[in-house]
Amino acid sequence: MRSNVTLVLTLLAACVLLTGCWQAKVTTNKEPGSTVVQDKWAPSFLYGLVGAKVDVSGECPNGIASAERIIRVPNGIVGLITLNIYFPQTVTVTCAAGGSMSSAVPLKKNVVVPSNATNAERQNALMDAIVQSRLAQKPATVHVVTD
Repeated sequence: MRSNVTLVLTLLAACVLLTGCWQAKVTTNKEPGSTVVQDKWAPSFLYGLVGAKVDVSGECPNGIASAERIIRVPNGIVGLITLNIYFPQTVTVTCAAGGSMSSAVPLKKNVVVPSNATNAERQNALMDAIVQSRLAQKPATVHVVTD
């Protein structure tokens, strides 16, 4: 009986000690500011496939310098209890020091497709419009030049 308890405790200790934190960090080319926003229990679902979202537009008017998400042991324990349906993450966002959010990515006012464009060029123009629309969160304008 004593050996079973020892085995269980050893396995439990190994599970706790051998698990680590998982981390991902994204940085921009902006200078970091002094404002840091952290959410230690940002909700994500299905083992993080439906990612955590943290709105920092109010705290970071100049955009962000970096964003980091970490899964710590307490986050993992909650995920384990919920069978990873609910999987909280620690999200830390460092705001940018200056500039504006729109200066992070230069946006085109419109996309022009010449009349003699090949199919590949037309597809590239449409993809460019889609990317611009997603970045600006506004509809993109596509001009098709006709003869």
